[in-house]
Amino acid sequence: MQLKKILSLGVIAIPLFLNAQALKCPPVDMYGNADQKFDLTAGLGTTLLYGDIKHETNLGFGAVLKLDYKVYKGLYLGVEGQMGRLRAKGDDNPLSPDWDPRHVTNQFYYTGLFNATVYPYRFFVNERELFRRSGFEKIILNGFYVALGAGGIFNNYAKIERATTYRYQSADGLEEIVHQIPEGLVNGPYESQTRTDAAGNVTERKVYKDRSRDILFPVANVGLAIPLNKYSSYGSAGYFTLVLNTQFTFSQGEDLDGYNPLDSNGQSASKYNDMYNFSYLGVRYTF
Repeated sequence: MQLKKILSLGVIAIPLFLNAQALKCPPVDMYGNADQKFDLTAGLGTTLLYGDIKHETNLGFGAVLKLDYKVYKGLYLGVEGQMGRLRAKGDDNPLSPDWDPRHVTNQFYYTGLFNATVYPYRFFVNERELFRRSGFEKIILNGFYVALGAGGIFNNYAKIERATTYRYQSADGLEEIVHQIPEGLVNGPYESQTRTDAAGNVTERKVYKDRSRDILFPVANVGLAIPLNKYSSYGSAGYFTLVLNTQFTFSQGEDLDGYNPLDSNGQSASKYNDMYNFSYLGVRYTF
């Protein structure tokens, strides 16, 4: 009798074991949702700065490190840090109709953000159901996300052009061509300094800052998280994911590119605040 019971249990256990091996899924809770709560992501990518310069090139680079906590199914809250270089260079060809000799390169920028991330598809499926779905659903729909954040940026300028008069030689070298731009167009973050000469006369001068701070909001992200070993990590505490992300970061100020241009009346000549795009490829560890 005992032997029959043992054999019966063995017959029942074998298909369950084989089915679990076929699914090869990470551990799930009683509701079929994944037990893992944290996503740690590191990535490298390119930055594109959009400010007041009529840029001919605006390509820089950046690195990111972020940690997200799963609040509920497809809703995550997290923190993010960035470090990189923002740059933009205008067309300095004096014969170009878009002539703009201004250029900026920062030594490094540092960004800190708080983010809320939503994976829409994850609200409608649990992990146990997901492993029975098609590859498109498991990889694309389940991995698509959008995020909204806010934070701040610390900018440290390395090179920035403030000159207003430019002299060029004509093609034949016989003539000097002089171009000027209004002083207001090279205005930027500054502090006023006063000096008193020997005669007691007080003069005030503008000293441009080489550092600035700005509030960033909104910060919008769109991305795709492609699992690398999720479906072959049965019983493992964590798994790795490839992350493709593009971020649009809007400043509440005018200092990302180092310029805050003024018109002839001393009023702001900018129609929009500065912003930058950061697109990166990253690796995530979920645990």
